[in-house]
Amino acid sequence: MIGTRSRFLTRLPRCLSAMTIGIVMSVPLSPSATAAPELPVPDGLDEALQAIDRGDGPGFRHAQDTVATTPLGESAQIYLEAKWLLDQVDDEPAAVVGLLRDHPDAPLMPRLKRRYLDHLAENEAWGEYRLIFDRAPDIRAGTRHQCAYWAAELALDGTLGEAAVDEARETWQQGRSQPETCDPVFEWLEANGQLDEAIYRARVRNAVIAGKDGLARYLVRRGPAGLASYRDHWIALRDDSASAVSSAIEARGDAEEITQGLLWLARRDPQRARELLARAERAELLTTEQAGSVHRLAALKAAYLYEPQAYEWLREVPIDARDEEVWTWTVRSALRRLDWVRVKEAIDAMPGELAEAREWRYWRAVADAHLGQEVAARPVWRELARTPDYHGFLAADRLGLKYPLPKTNGTTVPEPEEQALAELTSNPWLMLAFALHRLDHPEDARRLFEHALRVLPDELMPALAYLAHSADWHDRVSVLIARMDRLHDPEWYAARFALPHQGLVEEQARRQSIDPDWVYSIMRRESLFMRDIGSGAGAQGLMQLMPATARWINRQAELHLSSLTLSDPETNIALGAAYLGHMAERFDGRYPLAIAAYNAGPGRIGDWLPDVPLPGDVWVDTILFDETRAYAQAVLAGMVTYQWRREGKADRLAQLLPVIGPAD
Repeated sequence: MIGTRSRFLTRLPRCLSAMTIGIVMSVPLSPSATAAPELPVPDGLDEALQAIDRGDGPGFRHAQDTVATTPLGESAQIYLEAKWLLDQVDDEPAAVVGLLRDHPDAPLMPRLKRRYLDHLAENEAWGEYRLIFDRAPDIRAGTRHQCAYWAAELALDGTLGEAAVDEARETWQQGRSQPETCDPVFEWLEANGQLDEAIYRARVRNAVIAGKDGLARYLVRRGPAGLASYRDHWIALRDDSASAVSSAIEARGDAEEITQGLLWLARRDPQRARELLARAERAELLTTEQAGSVHRLAALKAAYLYEPQAYEWLREVPIDARDEEVWTWTVRSALRRLDWVRVKEAIDAMPGELAEAREWRYWRAVADAHLGQEVAARPVWRELARTPDYHGFLAADRLGLKYPLPKTNGTTVPEPEEQALAELTSNPWLMLAFALHRLDHPEDARRLFEHALRVLPDELMPALAYLAHSADWHDRVSVLIARMDRLHDPEWYAARFALPHQGLVEEQARRQSIDPDWVYSIMRRESLFMRDIGSGAGAQGLMQLMPATARWINRQAELHLSSLTLSDPETNIALGAAYLGHMAERFDGRYPLAIAAYNAGPGRIGDWLPDVPLPGDVWVDTILFDETRAYAQAVLAGMVTYQWRREGKADRLAQLLPVIGPAD
């Protein structure tokens, strides 16, 4: 471990005494002690899935007949039929209707229903659309499907009911363009006098607030006369907020406009926003709620910029306008300046439940220690140190205590009763999910697993986790451990931190001179070891790489990979490890910076560097983005756990948290 971590550790002090005492456990890795029941793949299932991929109807029907003879026959047939029909709704509508009617509660039926509704809307089969929409299975009707339902109402009834009119008007006045299926509904609203000048103004205003100036221009061309000046007024309020708000206050203008202008200004110039807010308050132009919203945003913006006045501003936010963001950033603002009196003061002012969060209990104890009250701090740290998580490890480091990791780092999990296993193996949807997992159809495997899990009695979850562990279905094991509320249970802890692709990870970590525990911790946090998942932003695979980043690091690190299939574990791990190596070099061996950069992008890190050197734990807990802060905490704690998991020992978290100084 020390060798591979050397890039990061050479700059850390070695005089930390108790802080650097490792935890040694010479317990070897051990497999599960009990053989799980064999979970066979039904004959014909793989052939049927391959035929679906090819669009081979005869081959599919032949394979489906084979599946019908297996113990999972009925469930497998329903699943396969739905899978086949997802791409055949145009050609086999009667089969779709029959399957939805006969098996509305089966997996994939909501997907099939949505797909069929799209087909019906495209063909304006409105009677069938309304019939299918109103039938089980229930689906979350997004705007596209809801508008199509209203279009069906218009086609069939010639009008909309009062409630539908109100909902359709509300949809129309959103500040963004809506799906094309809404066009007939919006045209009917227009033709029937439901879109008056007031609602046009509301949509223009909403479009400007959303930054959709193109939509605002379209509305001006289409709507009643006089909208252009109204639009220009709101654009000026947005783009030249200080001047526009000042004039509005002088003219004792509309409170809503003044408030929105101040909110825009607070994002760019919180000091000026507060000055104008004071004028508006003296003139009694705003409600308490409106003024509170501006106070809140201006103070938070100052905190996000790490401004020295942020603490005082946050303390001045009216009580009714304070939320968790205000309370926590009041503490973070004091913490960032190492003002321990204010740290303690801000935590003590928090609502009780929030103040009891582990993060704030840890920092209140740190404040006590800095203020000469270590006697009060030590029992708090001792209690926190009983849990093996980020703040628990930090608390243990403060006291030089051993980490509360289980005695064994092997992956033996509790053996269930035979009756529990029998109940699970008699559940056809679960067994089909496991079969799909074995055949490497992860998305559908998870769908069927979740379908079965919805009605699974709680007492069977440990047995199901045992089966998933035995099948190396690592992401489902972690999901079940969380649902059982056993995240820190010693019996399940090692299974929660799985070691898939161990050879690949260690080989690529060696090549890049980085710590394999870092690779594992990133991989677990990014994908929970699901190789096929993607993010809304386009990141893909085990280490959630963006395709552009993958291409860049392939060239930069001279990997010479000819195929960049990011769902392939070998490719993804090679590229991800190379990118981590690049982050290591770029951030001079400082894990907190490199980890935050992996999540938020390296370009943001410079803005988050302090004016004066900060302890690593302070810097991590004052990272601007909530997501990145939680990500850094989880990855750092995961590195400690993965070292224990692989080697049976754990170095101190403090070793991963160097002092973070200003930009060079």
